[in-house]
Amino acid sequence: MIDYDMNVDAISELAEVFERIDEKVESGGVVEELTSFVHLFGFRYLLITRLPRVDENLWPRPVLYDGWPAEWSEHYTRSNHFSHDPCVLRSRFAGKPFLWSELSRERMSPQQLRVMDEATEFDMLEGLCVPVYEPYKAPAVVTVAADHVALGTNDLPVLEIVSTHAFRALQRLRGTAHQPVYNELTNRERDILAWTAAGKSAEDIGCILSISKLTVERHLRNIREKLDATNSIHAAVKALLRGDVHL
Repeated sequence: MIDYDMNVDAISELAEVFERIDEKVESGGVVEELTSFVHLFGFRYLLITRLPRVDENLWPRPVLYDGWPAEWSEHYTRSNHFSHDPCVLRSRFAGKPFLWSELSRERMSPQQLRVMDEATEFDMLEGLCVPVYEPYKAPAVVTVAADHVALGTNDLPVLEIVSTHAFRALQRLRGTAHQPVYNELTNRERDILAWTAAGKSAEDIGCILSISKLTVERHLRNIREKLDATNSIHAAVKALLRGDVHL
């Protein structure tokens, strides 16, 4: 188990992970970096795929990388599990990562229960799905799984930002990445991000800068939008790499 308590050292370590991913010139290198990273958290299997529209039946053509057990991939495709996979349904609408254990079995259909139960036969008892959204494109999802994992409090947002960054790196290498607009941060936003990188809460930052917690949270929302970041940790890492924040 890794518990990333957010501080300057943790942000610097994540920036190094981003840099290793960004320096890869082939898709295989990006996948290797992401695989190595999720292994640190106990995950053994990795799947990166774009989800077709609801009215499409294109599985497995949208798969960008299949690191599932080969027998499970074959069985999944042969059994048309994609049409009944509750993780697929949740990933289309979820705004944040979710653990398989968060899915309600009471609300699953018999076909959905079959998908989840049969996955356990291939040592995929626990998993995490990280939905990734891009403008004008079908959603995508990075899925990692294992027979057992024990995640720390801050591990989910860390896994989210690294998985998202790796996905976008793959899209960049394929020439299909969305190109974000560079947006300059204000001095106040840089100050707030620097304190965020140091592990301070919005309430702490408000006290330090003599502004309200709500004002800090509003600045953080603006920062995430400007940097195309999934969360404040992601924003701090991207700002460090851009040179907007110096730790």
